Amino acid sequence: MLVRLLQPDEDTLTCLVEVFGLEGVPRRLTRISRGGQGQVWRLDLDGPRRSVAVKELFAGGDEQRIGAEVEFRDLAVAAGIHAPQNLRTVDGRYLAEVDGAVVRVSSWVSGREPRPDDPGVSEWLGRTLATLHTLEHPVDPDHALSDPPIPDLALWLDLAAQGEAAGRPWAADLARAAPELARLGAKTHPVDRDRLVFSHHDVQPSNVLFDPTTMQFVLLDWDGAGPIDPGRELASRLYTWHVWDDRFDTEGARKTLRAYRAAGGHATIGEAEAYGGLPDALGYIATQARDSLNDSLPVAMRDHSTRETCLLVADTGSAAHDIFEQIIALGRTL
Repeated sequence: MLVRLLQPDEDTLTCLVEVFGLEGVPRRLTRISRGGQGQVWRLDLDGPRRSVAVKELFAGGDEQRIGAEVEFRDLAVAAGIHAPQNLRTVDGRYLAEVDGAVVRVSSWVSGREPRPDDPGVSEWLGRTLATLHTLEHPVDPDHALSDPPIPDLALWLDLAAQGEAAGRPWAADLARAAPELARLGAKTHPVDRDRLVFSHHDVQPSNVLFDPTTMQFVLLDWDGAGPIDPGRELASRLYTWHVWDDRFDTEGARKTLRAYRAAGGHATIGEAEAYGGLPDALGYIATQARDSLNDSLPVAMRDHSTRETCLLVADTGSAAHDIFEQIIALGRTL
């Protein structure tokens, strides 16, 4: 598939304003961040002066799926969660093609990524997850996404060998990490479709903005919203928010769990839930390694995947098993 990346030229700015019916004159389009599946731009306008967020989706998107996500986001906002407003095109859609790139637009939110010492961050996480898990948005188990295939040792070693042959800087680290990645993969369990709820899927610090002045947290990036086991999501977020330098912040995690229970959260954490986020995490590493090797992708995308793979495989250590067991033990106490 040929991937076209957004170009911040005058034609692109004009097209964005026309397609989304934005008020004002476009001044500039600035790339703010990028991930494995897309990148975010800030479009600044004059008359009146304001900004909107433009998200570029590398793999395109599905309007019907976006509609379900927007409906869920609106329920969450009505329940007290802060989130950017989704903007429609002039013909009522959320997705548009601009110079070959698929984009969507939302209101711009200012702030910074939360830090562990921000007041109320642990409690906010617990309340937010509980709210998401109890919104009762309809779930169709027959259309829930299955876990990606779990890479085994042979696949990791094959990717490392390909990386070495291609001169990728992550090759040696991946070969070293391969046994541990395979060991983690062996601990995964199939998803229990009878326990699914509709939720955000990606409540991690990089998808949250915190404004120290207003003490407000804003949840971003709702694109992946859909069915998930709430116990998996809860355990995964304890890991992503409360692990620093391979150490588990037990007290911070305990605050999150207490806030989760107090807000009506019903998920439980056992081994299946604690290790439940691994299929997505391991699949992401494998995808980034493959994209790093894929010469058909634009250079900018390959370079991003190379950097991502370097970071991910360098951070793989045996501490993960101990942390998962601590999460399971803490989950039993509350």
